[in-house]
Amino acid sequence: MIEQMNFSKLHLNEFLSYCGEISTYLKSIDKEGLQIVSVIDQFTARYEVAVKVSNRARSSKFTHLLKGKDHRRDESFLAFRNLVEACSHRKDATFAEKAESLLRIIRSHGWSLHTKGRANQSAKMASLVKELSSAENTSLIAGLSATDWYQDMVDDNAEYLKLQEDKTVAESSEDDYDTLEVYKDLRISCEQLFEGIEVLNRIAPNEKYDQMEAFINDCTQRYQTIVKSRTTKNENAKEEQTEEQEA
Repeated sequence: MIEQMNFSKLHLNEFLSYCGEISTYLKSIDKEGLQIVSVIDQFTARYEVAVKVSNRARSSKFTHLLKGKDHRRDESFLAFRNLVEACSHRKDATFAEKAESLLRIIRSHGWSLHTKGRANQSAKMASLVKELSSAENTSLIAGLSATDWYQDMVDDNAEYLKLQEDKTVAESSEDDYDTLEVYKDLRISCEQLFEGIEVLNRIAPNEKYDQMEAFINDCTQRYQTIVKSRTTKNENAKEEQTEEQEA
């Protein structure tokens, strides 16, 4: 007999993890000759859709991450630009001239390019880095001991562009799903799977069904323990808060 799982007590990540463990197990075992195969296939399909929807929800976090990466590349650009500008004020004329040569390049691509829109900034950064990457200009940068500062600017810009690409790929693979309905379908499919295993094992007892029930019950017990532990922790926290307020 399969123990009942109270799905409403599980957090979404726990629910998906619970279903994922069961799905992985069912995929790994020999199911030849079992009448439960079609039910398992439906459960697996709905689990995969739910994971896809969950990943799509996480992709919305790209907005926050991109903001951080954009700020970081702004800072690196300013650090390099300002360092070169400071070098242009050196008393050593040869040293200062090297800096002036680099400043002319920076100005030609946009002294304040970091204040532009992100797409505009990316385009200007690409052209700036391309020109600065020539042998002649990398030599000038090295002459100012600014190679590390320049490389920070290049690397931070590349990280922003990579994250932007990841966001585009994630969004392009999205399908239109009713999120709540998807999770509901998975829960129903999970319940149908459990019921199907129990019924078929009564009608035509099979050791494979026994093994399925044992695995599912083990998963259920482990996740029930997680729920119980969280509930106890929350209750203790509320009691402590109440005691502090009464004190």
